[in-house]
Amino acid sequence: MYMKYPRFTKEVIKALCVAAACIGVGTACSDDYDLDDKGNYPSWLGSSIYDALKNPNQEVLTGTFTNYLRLVDDLGYTETLSKTGSKTVFVANDSAFNQFYKNNKWGVTRYEDLSVAQKKILLYGSMLDNALLLELLSNVSYDATSVSSGIAIKHSTGLNVIDTITTVYSPDSKGIIPANNSLWDKYRSRGMNLVMDGTRPMMVHFTQEQMTANNITTTGPESDFAIITGSEYDSGNPTAYIFRDKIINRDVTCQNGYIQQLQDVLVSPGNLAEVIRTSGESKLFSRMLERFSAPFYDAATTTNYNDWAQSNGQQLIDSIFQKRFFGRSQGGSLKIDPNGIEFDNPLTFDPGWNTYTNGESGTNALADIAAMFVPTDQAMKDYFLSGGAGEFLIQRYGSLENTEANLEQNIDSIPLNIVQAFINNLMQPSFIASVPSKFANVMDDASDPMGLSTEYINRTADGKYDVQIANNGVAYMLNKVFAPNKYVAVSAPALLNTDMKIMNTAIDDGNGSSPLGYGINYYAYLLAMSANYGLFIPTDDAFGNSKDWKAKGQYYVDPAYLGHDQPRALRFYYTSKTPYIACSAWKYDPVTNTVGDSIGTVSKDQFRTQLTDILNYHTVVLATGETMGHNKYYKTKHGATIMIDGASEGNHVMSGAQIDNGQNASRITKVYNQANGTSYAIDHIIQAPQKSVYSILSDTKDYPQFSEFNAMCNYSNMDDCMDFASDLFAQINPVTKKKRHDAYHTFASLRGLDYNVNYFNSYNYTVFVPNNDAMQKAYSEGLPRWEDIYELYLKYNREDNPESKDTEQYQKDRDKALAMVEEINSFIRYHFMDNSIYADNSIETGEYATSCADTLGVKSKLNISQSAPNTFTVTDINGKSITINANGSTGMVNKMTRDYVFNTTARLAQSISTSSFAVIHEISTPFSIHKPGERYDNLWKAPARRLAAHRQKFETKLYKHY
Repeated sequence: MYMKYPRFTKEVIKALCVAAACIGVGTACSDDYDLDDKGNYPSWLGSSIYDALKNPNQEVLTGTFTNYLRLVDDLGYTETLSKTGSKTVFVANDSAFNQFYKNNKWGVTRYEDLSVAQKKILLYGSMLDNALLLELLSNVSYDATSVSSGIAIKHSTGLNVIDTITTVYSPDSKGIIPANNSLWDKYRSRGMNLVMDGTRPMMVHFTQEQMTANNITTTGPESDFAIITGSEYDSGNPTAYIFRDKIINRDVTCQNGYIQQLQDVLVSPGNLAEVIRTSGESKLFSRMLERFSAPFYDAATTTNYNDWAQSNGQQLIDSIFQKRFFGRSQGGSLKIDPNGIEFDNPLTFDPGWNTYTNGESGTNALADIAAMFVPTDQAMKDYFLSGGAGEFLIQRYGSLENTEANLEQNIDSIPLNIVQAFINNLMQPSFIASVPSKFANVMDDASDPMGLSTEYINRTADGKYDVQIANNGVAYMLNKVFAPNKYVAVSAPALLNTDMKIMNTAIDDGNGSSPLGYGINYYAYLLAMSANYGLFIPTDDAFGNSKDWKAKGQYYVDPAYLGHDQPRALRFYYTSKTPYIACSAWKYDPVTNTVGDSIGTVSKDQFRTQLTDILNYHTVVLATGETMGHNKYYKTKHGATIMIDGASEGNHVMSGAQIDNGQNASRITKVYNQANGTSYAIDHIIQAPQKSVYSILSDTKDYPQFSEFNAMCNYSNMDDCMDFASDLFAQINPVTKKKRHDAYHTFASLRGLDYNVNYFNSYNYTVFVPNNDAMQKAYSEGLPRWEDIYELYLKYNREDNPESKDTEQYQKDRDKALAMVEEINSFIRYHFMDNSIYADNSIETGEYATSCADTLGVKSKLNISQSAPNTFTVTDINGKSITINANGSTGMVNKMTRDYVFNTTARLAQSISTSSFAVIHEISTPFSIHKPGERYDNLWKAPARRLAAHRQKFETKLYKHY
């Protein structure tokens, strides 16, 4: 009689020795319990496993089991399953075997074609040396008397390591002996006996208890379970799955254990490395992986096999090897190769390690398996071949033309440390933490979310998710390569190209080591995968590494020394000694753009801000999905602007000095399409503007049209005018420690090239400069001049015959002067706008604040709109609209400037403290902050009472904002 274990008799069964051992701790039962002694078991318990399969009770088992019993008989296991031991067998019926013969990875079409090794895999791989009920598969021992449920996801099978020995020769090894790994060379011709790992293969199982305990979802077609196994979980009829094989009849109780009937024939899939190698769709990734493998002599397996061979009259084997991968593995971390040499680039873990354990402290050895995200061959081709994000790696390291036919050899040419980073990025130590519902929490090499989603899992021909379960982990087959950030980010070309060492050293400073000691960690900024960058990378020659660097104009004009007695050019070059970047200073003539004699070396601390400025100047931050080339003008990371004439090889990029002074434009020599933007190799450093706003406005020789506006901004007697208008102007501001009238100056001496705009604050701006015609229009509409105020000042301060200051007229004149000061101040400030707006193909339209504020500190706005490329329209509060036109305009348009603030604490350590960038546009109509129809003189020509009221408002509210 055979019977399925009835739940209501559990307590009775627990009283039995065989079940007590299994249920109590979930470990192997003792063979001391003798089934030959008829008095040792109850009559209802049923017969042995062998007899139950030979004469199956169709109430608890389905079909016949001739094929499975032939395996038992042929391998001499009949007596074990008939009389002794305590086993759990996972069997398939003859119908399942018939389906197996129609389609299997061995190409076997009938039982008679099975080799002895294949028979062992089918039998021993379907067997546990414990008698376990289905609900106890996930139990693990907690201590000597108790268990923890919902923990285990795997158990050791009955498949011994010596059952998996394979004799291989190259080139007929089907990839077992890697073609690209010299550690295997000595065995290519003579062959070897090999096991794929020296630890026992495991059986992976999915039980309701384990999945519930670990938040593995089971409901619906997009559940973790459905994606991984290819089948939806039937919560109404809960069962377990062995790998992807469903248990259809459970817990059939026999005298010596349990039978669990499977839907299909169970074939031990091998470890992750083998699954990836034999899948047929991950050949290229496997080829990369195999570079980290090596054959190691396995003394234990050799001894065990020969002991068995001697007992069974078989031929002895001199040496048996096991295939292992460098990384965390059996016995610790494998880092020494078979020749005793340390392997410098180990993997996160050994993907061939059958008994893989997570390694986290406190984790039970049976509690988890690994996960790998494996790109298919097509994904690898899309990545490495022309147009792919990894094309630059083949271009950099490939030994042959980048074609599909050459891809294997070209991938082999990629240095091992780079391949290591690629593979490690795709290895996850915990399958439980990497199921699809937890993809958002899977981190990449930079500890950022990798960006996984189920859309990146490849699909099989039947439309199911392509997920393969190995005996030590799960392989998600992906349609995309998720490369390490540092090899797919815009900084990657600098890291990998030997002619970009200077930029790479600057970018990478702080990443593990910091030879420069700057602490800016620019590499981390460029690794932001959610960003969209345009990164221009000057080659080492662009910095002055070549012998003819002077003739080619390959140097950096030091802006910190442009206002110095001796302007200088800096030549950077790479050395083999820390800090790896060296620098020398040379005499520079800004008029002729020529470099003279050397004036000494410059230490890393003395060129720190200049090199940082170069990094910022060569980095453009784009909008999501935006590509360079549509526009001509682009803002850099720190608010500067560069101009390009295209974004392809041969196009040019430049900034102010190159546009104004005829310095060599930076030519794009190579374009790299990266995961978070595009990188451009260039042959010259982009040179910043060498002119300030002040230098443009005050240059009456080249720009005489700005003389009137410049005179208003730079009136020599401005302080006298303000001090006359209000006593507050001459007071000391408690915050700035300067006279309050200093805040009304348009320009100030701030240790720059000359004078800086007083309204700027390390940002980017637009200056709409009224030309002389525009100023005349403003004067005709009532705009006062400083001279008008100064006349009032002189009226009461002439030594020859000053007017009395005790009269009512004196106060009226002061009130008038104050209103005129405010009018002039507002007029000037209203032409200085926050944000640099260039006339370009497309611009950012909207309202922008100016430097002009009302009595409450609210800034007046200008509205920017666009109706045609390379033009835009500015509309002021008064309703006047002015068009800025870059299409052949005779006026100044898109003029780049930069106001520097230098640190001048030490002559030789002069550096860039901060700066502000501005673009200048010439306008022929002035702006007005007044309402439509109002003139500039509406206030300062107003009646005395209104002027007096204005003074009161000014002295109580307005002034505090300046």
